[in-house]
Amino acid sequence: MAGGLVSGWGWRLAGLLMMVSLGPRSGAQQPATWQKYIQQRHQELITLNGPGTNAALRDELLKMRDEDQQARGIGPAKGAGPVQIASNLAEIDAALTAQLKTIVDGNGWPTIAMVGIDASNAAMLVLTHTHDHAWQASLLPQLASLADHKKIEGSALAFVIDKDLVAQHQLQRYGTQFKSMPDGTIAMYGVEDPAELDKRRTMVMLPPIDAYEQQLAAMYHLKVSGKIVSAE
Repeated sequence: MAGGLVSGWGWRLAGLLMMVSLGPRSGAQQPATWQKYIQQRHQELITLNGPGTNAALRDELLKMRDEDQQARGIGPAKGAGPVQIASNLAEIDAALTAQLKTIVDGNGWPTIAMVGIDASNAAMLVLTHTHDHAWQASLLPQLASLADHKKIEGSALAFVIDKDLVAQHQLQRYGTQFKSMPDGTIAMYGVEDPAELDKRRTMVMLPPIDAYEQQLAAMYHLKVSGKIVSAE
């Protein structure tokens, strides 16, 4: 895995981040201020948009999400130890991309009002992992508008934006993308205006970068290095 993009790692963390943001389970520590803030913003989106009106499409997208996560060694059945990536991951991603294109062509982008917040984020998960970067980039203006109008979740879009920037060898905006290093650590790709990183992350409902790095390390059993790498 050394030298590879951790492009999916950020989004494979999406479910974990949601569990963290929605507060602790019984017996756990009380949530931090940032967790309470994300929980509030998340609930506001649900209240504003509702649970979704297209149940069949919601179920399809959630099934696609599960397939995506299983292929990346993430899911309810995962035990301790390193993740196991499917040998045919590229093939699975291509099939899910084709399925998502069909959905978008027939229904438009799956918004929260259409399919509910979890399924809307599932669509973004598949988009994050697509190898069709031209299609991915073509959707960004529309998705940015939907996020601005609170029709999709900003944190979901942040991963797609960062992945697109890294693919173009530019500085990422939200610090979601990391690279696996030859020494077994992972390092963050460079970000624009690092001093304002946490402020930007807060705006799109992402946790502080320190908390995010701790979650990456815990999930992948890898040390996060303090190095910053360029997207070359």
